[in-house]
Amino acid sequence: MASYKRIPLKPFPNGWYVLAHSNELEKGQIITKRFAGKDVLLFRTESGKLAITEPYCPHMGGHFGYGGKVEGESIKCPFHHFCFDTKGDCTATGYGTKPSSKLKLPTYFSDEKNELILIWFDEKNNAPTWFVPQEDWSEWTEVRFAEFDFNSHPQETSENSVDVGHFGIVHGYTGVETLHEMEAHDHYLYAKYAMKRVADFVGKKRTIRTEFNVHVHGLGYSFVNTDIAELGMQTRHFVLPTPTDKGKLKLRIGVSIKKMEKFNKITPLLNLLPKKLAHKLLLDGAYKGYCHDVSMDFKIWENKIYIDPPILAKGDGPVTQYRMWAQQFYYDDSMQPNYVPQEIA
Repeated sequence: MASYKRIPLKPFPNGWYVLAHSNELEKGQIITKRFAGKDVLLFRTESGKLAITEPYCPHMGGHFGYGGKVEGESIKCPFHHFCFDTKGDCTATGYGTKPSSKLKLPTYFSDEKNELILIWFDEKNNAPTWFVPQEDWSEWTEVRFAEFDFNSHPQETSENSVDVGHFGIVHGYTGVETLHEMEAHDHYLYAKYAMKRVADFVGKKRTIRTEFNVHVHGLGYSFVNTDIAELGMQTRHFVLPTPTDKGKLKLRIGVSIKKMEKFNKITPLLNLLPKKLAHKLLLDGAYKGYCHDVSMDFKIWENKIYIDPPILAKGDGPVTQYRMWAQQFYYDDSMQPNYVPQEIA
């Protein structure tokens, strides 16, 4: 019998990944996050400038995350008070002497979009060749987020965006339609679907049809716009898998709803409430439903094996095309060992 390996992929694909929410990092604050098999340090200067760096001082190895401080536009090491700016240059020693020109704190390319802090990963440390888009949030509610830690790989979770067959089998959708076939341009992938399912809106169950516009930017950042015409309701969804260690993900998901003038198509009773409260109730329901839907994939992601090439059937969706597109996020001469935590014979 053939031996199949569990997710024989390079563990850290190139691209943008979310490390934190913007409000986690106030001016003058330092936080440490786990990413791509090691700690990385985030700090924001007193003027508000963001930096992501290695956590260890290149002088004698002190960890900035344990006792370090932001002073002005630099971060100070707790060990000998050597200071470094957001470019990684040493600006001062603890003794008032001139620092060596060899002292350089390694930094990462970072970005901040949609109230999210992102890090650019490139195995060869090449600069970013693309960026995720900034959305207009002026007509939308807050984004409500949830976080989950489990064993998987960002290519596996993002593959759900084209796995048409699982929409009905796993999530219970009916009448699944592909309104726009998968289309890929460089790092970006787009597809559009429509589906029906029974949903509970403000205590009333009804079958609704939803259209999904799926925007995938690399393997770590997906953004989905939905339109529920019969309810007059639109939602936005984030799917943000970040590899923390080999085979381990932190998955952030978020949902927001577009602000509405009237709620007649949902229930006229909502019109009797203050709009802020009505929107909160709708967001509560959307958040609960979204978390439920995503959690239905967890056991599958954690326990499946990776078969390549898959033996596909009509109705599966463009899985092969997706995997060909995903190859661009790995170097052919990558030195990363495959993520293979187990083998199944």
